[in-house]
Amino acid sequence: MLSQQLTSLQIFNGLSDDDAARICSVLQTSEFKTGDTILNEGGTVQVLWIILQGNCVVSRSCDVNNERILALLAEGDVFGEMSFVRTAPHSASIKAVSDVKACCYRREDFLKLVEDSPEVAWQITSNIAAVLAERLRRMDTWVCDLVDGPHGDVHRDEWENFRSAVYTNWTF
Repeated sequence: MLSQQLTSLQIFNGLSDDDAARICSVLQTSEFKTGDTILNEGGTVQVLWIILQGNCVVSRSCDVNNERILALLAEGDVFGEMSFVRTAPHSASIKAVSDVKACCYRREDFLKLVEDSPEVAWQITSNIAAVLAERLRRMDTWVCDLVDGPHGDVHRDEWENFRSAVYTNWTF
């Protein structure tokens, strides 16, 4: 059952039933109560989370007393993929806004898959890249709408500074 649910997700699109079953065999399931923090901004756990039931909120600290909600997640949504593919602190926190059942795919299990079945690992990595690219496309559209909107003049200098920082001098 879980393997069918897994292959219906964009991140695991294109996997065979056998490959999905193999991944399911190493998934760990966790349950969280409403209000529980699942992932902390700044943490470094390299796990890909899949929501099986419930809803979560993605939020990020903006300053000492302010938190910005970035997204609402529901059944079938995935999070943690940025830290999963690159060792870097989590850019946001994830909290349960209802009781949540989720499973996680640990980075070390994925690295074993890379060794044993590189073509399957490549498919998953390619799917993760597609998810992240879609998010970036949506952000680009939002930025253009903001800068070109009726109050865009207020944001143009800010956008130029941001653009300069994001698209130049990339370091890893």
